[in-house]
Amino acid sequence: MSAPFDELTSGRRAWIARAGLAELASAVGRPGRVAVSTRPDLLARVDQHAAAIRESLGGTLLDPVALAGYAAAIRDAARDAGETLDDWSRPTWAMLRLLAVCSLIPA
Repeated sequence: MSAPFDELTSGRRAWIARAGLAELASAVGRPGRVAVSTRPDLLARVDQHAAAIRESLGGTLLDPVALAGYAAAIRDAARDAGETLDDWSRPTWAMLRLLAVCSLIPA
C-alpha cells in the first residue's frame, strides 16, 4: 500500500512533481511552443498567464511541488469539462495556462 502524498518524504514529493512536470512539458509544452512560434499573439497571452501564476504561487522562484499541483488541478478541471488540451488552432484558457506553467518549470 502506498503512503498518502503528505506522508512522502520531501525528496519523493519533488521527484513525483518533476515527473508530472516533465509529462506536461511533453504533452502541452512542445506543441504549445510550436503554436506560439507561428502565432505571436499567443506569446503575450502566455506571458500574462505566467505572471498570474507567479503571483498566485508567491514569487519568481517557484517550488516544483507547488507548480506541479497547480498544473494538475488545471489539467484535471479542463479534462472534467471535456477539453482535450490539444487543439492549438483554438487554444483554451486551460491550454494557455498549462503552457505558461511549462514556461515556469525550473531547470
